[in-house]
Amino acid sequence: MGQAGELARDGPMTMPESQPDPGRGGADKGGSLLPGGMGMLFFGFGLAAGILGAFTATGFLEDSAGLILSVFLSALMVVLILGILIFALRKTILSRLFGHAEVALEQIADPLARIADRAIDRDPGGATMAARDLVAMVLARYAWITTRRWIIAALTALIAAMAALAGTALLFKQNQLIAAQTDLLREQNVRIQEQTQLIQTDVQLAEAERNAALAVEITDIAAELGKVVDRVHGKGLTNPFNVLDPSTDLDRSLFLRIVSISRALMPYRFLDTGLHEEDTSDGLRLALQRRRDDLGDSYPQLEALFGWSDRPEGTYLVDRPASPERGQLLRVMVSSGLRNLELFTFAGLTLDHAMLKATDLSLITAQQARLSYADFSGSYLVECDFGSAILENARFRRANISRTRFAALSPDQVLPPLPPQSALAITRMSGADFALATITGSDFSGAALTAASFDGALLDGVNFSSADLSVATFRDTVILDADFTGASLKRTDFDGTIVFGEDFLTRLAAASAPGSFRPELFTLAPIDPGEVAAILVVSNVLTPEDIAARTGGLAPYRIARVGDFGP
Repeated sequence: MGQAGELARDGPMTMPESQPDPGRGGADKGGSLLPGGMGMLFFGFGLAAGILGAFTATGFLEDSAGLILSVFLSALMVVLILGILIFALRKTILSRLFGHAEVALEQIADPLARIADRAIDRDPGGATMAARDLVAMVLARYAWITTRRWIIAALTALIAAMAALAGTALLFKQNQLIAAQTDLLREQNVRIQEQTQLIQTDVQLAEAERNAALAVEITDIAAELGKVVDRVHGKGLTNPFNVLDPSTDLDRSLFLRIVSISRALMPYRFLDTGLHEEDTSDGLRLALQRRRDDLGDSYPQLEALFGWSDRPEGTYLVDRPASPERGQLLRVMVSSGLRNLELFTFAGLTLDHAMLKATDLSLITAQQARLSYADFSGSYLVECDFGSAILENARFRRANISRTRFAALSPDQVLPPLPPQSALAITRMSGADFALATITGSDFSGAALTAASFDGALLDGVNFSSADLSVATFRDTVILDADFTGASLKRTDFDGTIVFGEDFLTRLAAASAPGSFRPELFTLAPIDPGEVAAILVVSNVLTPEDIAARTGGLAPYRIARVGDFGP
């Protein structure tokens, strides 16, 4: 037995690769499964991390893409080089560590036989040496199998993770391209909007060009009217308030030219210069613009006082169609002495959309005149008669209106040649805008003022009796004296209105049309008289003494709306 053991030990240490090795096959099988499983596991982790990073850490991936790729390639190269070195030097390493370069299963039988032989021969020392030799062989074989599995698993996992990150990189790149495309589409939409605006501007300016050509006719009419004035009142400018009677002083051709040109002129939107000629403080605003930064808090205070506002740089059109030419036609007529427009209105004179900003109009009768959407902002209207006129959505912002009639007309008040009415001829003023206007001694009785605005205006001696003020607004209006007898105040908003007398709401409810005003929706709060006097629209025309005289010394109150109007 001992000789057989020695011969077995001195035999070849390796076995041919072609011989079957059941134990080795089992190890190989386990090794092939483990790297594949580890690869799938790492692939799943890489894919999940990549998708998560593509949606939540795009900035980090974008900034660190090169670093991440370098780390993965470095790790792959380190594992690959390490595996090659271990494979090339495996015999040397195993020999130095365990005393055996390669161990086949048949070789393990030799120490087992020697252990049995030494045990039979009762040689403990020999059995121990044989056992140590067995352990060294087993460890050498196990170390090589384990190292090989680790190298294969590491390479598989790194390749799988890189494959997953490659898909993530493609997804990330796709997201970048989509984001860039979205930005381009957004910019394209902006350009389309700008192009559309320019096209609209071009169309409106083309209409302006057409009206400018017709404006030459207005100049000719002005020259003809000048000749009429010279013929009727003599040459010279000794009497600037000439009055012409269109029925006797004008020949028929000139009369018809005036009517026809008013109908040929059409409203359009033109360039808005940003200047507000209707606002007397606008010149101050422009003067202070260049020193705005040096004024500190003073400029914002002036902005709040005068209601100034800035707009971004750009090309703007006026907010609604208007006709400066129709406004110029009316100015020419009035300045020549044609102050009674009823005959022209009867013949078809049209002044809708007329632009009449900052115009002085006095002693004009324009009953039943067609003035829808006309703009009288900043104008002075003194002793004018707009009874039964059509003034829907007309603007009177910052206008000064004194002793002017907007009232409905009874049949006996209608001037010829206008046809008499069988009942009241209503003045149509729905949507009229009197914001920040100063209205004194004027009559709106019986007028249709549905949804009209008197926000921020000053009302002193204004007659609204029997007027329809439904849905109108008086926000921040100062009412010194106004008659609301029989007026319809359905859903009329007085929020912020300054009135005088603690019983104002009670008096208003009693005077207005029955059931139209709901005093429970409003409350009164006392304010300091100095606050009233400091309001710009008030301080421009009245002193504190004037206010006290006009209100009989009653204390001022501010109305606040505390409830909704409901359905």
